Amino acid sequence: MDWHCQIISHTHWDREWYLNSKYTTEWTTIFFDRLFAMFEKEKDYQFVLDGQMLLLDDYFEELKKQGKPVSPYKKKIKKYVGEGRLHIGPYYLQPDWQLVAGESLVRNALVGTTKAREFGTVMPIGWLLDNFGQISQTSQINAKSGITGQFVWRGVEMDTTNVKSEFNWKSPDGTSLVSVYLLNSYRNLMRLAQYKDMMKKRVVSEVEKLQDFMSTNNVLMMNGYDQEMVPDDIQPAIKSGALNTKEITVTQANPVSYLQSVKDCNPDLISLEGSLYSGRFISVFPGVMSCRMYLKQQNDKAESALFKVAEPLSSISWLLGQEYGSLMFNKALELLLQNHPHDSICGCSIDDVHSDMENRFRDVHFLVDSEIDSDLKQIIGSVDTSTLDSDPSFVFNTSPYSKNVIAKINDSYKFVKDVPAMGYKLVEDSQSSEANVVVLDNVISNGYVKVVINDNGSLNITNLETGKVYKNLGIIEDKGDAGDEYNYSYPDNDKTFVSTDFIPTIEFRECCENRAEVLISHDMILPQRISDDRKSRVDDTLVMPVRTKVVVEKGSKVVKFNTTINNTVRDHLVRVLFESNIESDFAYAGSAFDIVKRPIHIDDYDESMIPENVRKVIVGAREAKPNTIFLARELVDINDGVNGCAILSKGLPEYTVIENKNTIALTLFRSVGWVATDINTRIGDAGPLIYTPEAQCLRTMEFSYGFFAHSGDVEEANVLKRADEFNSQTLLIETNKHSGNLPLESSFFSIESDNDEVILSSFKLSEDKTSLIIRVYNGSTKTTNATFSLAQQIKKAEIVNLIEDKIRDLDFDTNTIKMEIGAKSIETLKVMVKREECSKPLDSDIECWLIDDREIIDLSEYERYPLVTEEEVKKEEERAKDMESGLDDVLTRRTSLEAKLSSILAHDRLNESLTHSLGYQLNEARVKRRVHDYIQDLK
Repeated sequence: MDWHCQIISHTHWDREWYLNSKYTTEWTTIFFDRLFAMFEKEKDYQFVLDGQMLLLDDYFEELKKQGKPVSPYKKKIKKYVGEGRLHIGPYYLQPDWQLVAGESLVRNALVGTTKAREFGTVMPIGWLLDNFGQISQTSQINAKSGITGQFVWRGVEMDTTNVKSEFNWKSPDGTSLVSVYLLNSYRNLMRLAQYKDMMKKRVVSEVEKLQDFMSTNNVLMMNGYDQEMVPDDIQPAIKSGALNTKEITVTQANPVSYLQSVKDCNPDLISLEGSLYSGRFISVFPGVMSCRMYLKQQNDKAESALFKVAEPLSSISWLLGQEYGSLMFNKALELLLQNHPHDSICGCSIDDVHSDMENRFRDVHFLVDSEIDSDLKQIIGSVDTSTLDSDPSFVFNTSPYSKNVIAKINDSYKFVKDVPAMGYKLVEDSQSSEANVVVLDNVISNGYVKVVINDNGSLNITNLETGKVYKNLGIIEDKGDAGDEYNYSYPDNDKTFVSTDFIPTIEFRECCENRAEVLISHDMILPQRISDDRKSRVDDTLVMPVRTKVVVEKGSKVVKFNTTINNTVRDHLVRVLFESNIESDFAYAGSAFDIVKRPIHIDDYDESMIPENVRKVIVGAREAKPNTIFLARELVDINDGVNGCAILSKGLPEYTVIENKNTIALTLFRSVGWVATDINTRIGDAGPLIYTPEAQCLRTMEFSYGFFAHSGDVEEANVLKRADEFNSQTLLIETNKHSGNLPLESSFFSIESDNDEVILSSFKLSEDKTSLIIRVYNGSTKTTNATFSLAQQIKKAEIVNLIEDKIRDLDFDTNTIKMEIGAKSIETLKVMVKREECSKPLDSDIECWLIDDREIIDLSEYERYPLVTEEEVKKEEERAKDMESGLDDVLTRRTSLEAKLSSILAHDRLNESLTHSLGYQLNEARVKRRVHDYIQDLK
């Protein structure tokens, strides 16, 4: 066969990883100077800018820092984009798709596309080079963002006897995109022109390795690597034909042209469906879902504050004639998204990177909270409270459905029934048909559930509607972790500890007819750390205090848990266990815009089944065993169709099902001390051996989760809506008496659907500032009819895609829209309404609180293992010194520099200038070391 070898030149830009962005951003001017020079030298040269616009934003900021004018360089970018040689967009950055909200993924495409359009053409390709596993709705999200195809690497698994270079990837709604599988990575022809005498041999070698897997005669070659700052001068060899053979023709291509050449051949492609999360051919690093869990929680709080509270409140304020907080939100959104690159939100970088992230999260909250206060002042300030006897309190519900709320006012818990959808209600004494909460000895009941607090601190919960009893719930489990930031790894000799091994203190407190609260206190005595040989845990111990608050509320089927832990020890994995004791072969877990069904039992790999030709193209680390650790965004459920139980959670994305009694294990955190090291659950190198003491999470952390017992399956029980309600935000507002034009109770927006599974993702102002954007998804497997109701009169309604381009008009009544939403479909409505006249509300005072069960528990008196010891710093210094001899050897220079950098960072990074210089050298050494692998392979 005649092969058309197409080379795509690119850089994969890890903005933060083994150095933080203040160093890597300095490299952008060097990189772009070289890229511009290459464009001028070779008029046919093409380059892909990693599918992300943040690289350009950083470049322009660096130019400003250096006192250079930005405009001429923007013109250059626009020129090369216009010529079809520089390919930019469609994303703002390269996020981890599992660990962020679906709405964040949408905004990543929206911001990226908007920025790319300023320079001309947007690359309509999903560029998924290095994210750690793929979610089920990727194709639908991309297709509805104007993307026509995808390039993907990690997570893909095919029949080992039928591995192909392209496939159709289908989302659960039926959307399918042609996807290119980078089965031998995104660097197989990196720095090709640097070794001119071997260029042709490398091309031929790669074609020979890949030819068995091609869907057509087109062979993809990827000419780039991480932070590649040297655009490869491949055009002279291509133009001269020096790389061609009788069977191979070599050209330079781009993602669009390559994908089109494949489609033109009309191949019969295999089809893959749903999430892709196999580490068999290349690692997906499942341990990143629980590494530095505090970052996942901070991200979840920031996303909720922005998408679920601030934007809806500002939209309501806009409907009432006030200004929308566009500038504030744009800045907050960019800061939030800048914490989403895979090496950042995954927690698998050096400590400095993650300290920067925490600072960004603080900035996001500062911006968002100030907007929330301003909007509530406008809205509640417009409510007429002048006729009330005293200063009132209101509850504000930001969900699109009504809900019951328990609010604490003046040390008394009030039951507020049916707070309107996306609206507010005056808090006052009211009658309810709901059964009161009753506490008798160690038993709490509320008509829906009966909770027994056992002497050992575990719980038994009975679903009073079905009589099903769930025993031994809420047990905290502790295991050793000899892994790194990428993967959990079991010590060869480990001992598991559980909270029930230790005698608890049980305190019933603040119990009334509307709410009961129990504080269960355990002091778990645990090994201080892993042994020096990393095969077991040491005998020396420290106390790790665990405080779990259990809350049962009037009218609620969900038993709430809030656990506070002062993590005093190192190198361990902490989970909370819930025995389902339900016979089922499957678990159901939340994902972005979806609930994913996964088998509980997964057969082991048979390595002998991987053919030799497949082994030759496998590049990089991979997981030694099938993954049993999975994503659980907001929920994980086990049911047999008759009975079921769901664990609801806030910002805790990782679960495992232990097959013994089908126990759901929800991970609270992992505690490790290295970016990457040699472990027994992964084959190969994952990253640099750099010491990261802050990844031990030696801090006090809070964890919120709930237990929901139900009848029927996951859809019949509306588990998705329960999870959404558990994660929705309710505000308590205290104000004064004042005049206004709004009533004491009002709803601004609501959703009703046949199946109660239509979930709101966004309620904000459109990018063109003319209309409301309402984004929803149907989480069920059935089509449903939905009704959207607004308080204002509708003037125009459209269906738009995720980047807000019009698809079609929508019919509407005065203030309602009715439409059919397909199974698992994401839909975005653009609705123009008649706004209220702008009026300044009378002067009002407000104070606002988030209603939740979090509580600051002081556990500071417990001794923690030191973050860094002098002995550890000395060891890193000695390791760096021992490896100095390798600095002049291409094979060992990278690891030598990594050891030196680790030593500096362990020494509290006192020498910033040395870190700066070392980082630049290390990047070049990493690139050279990696390309050396290919040279050695040829030799």
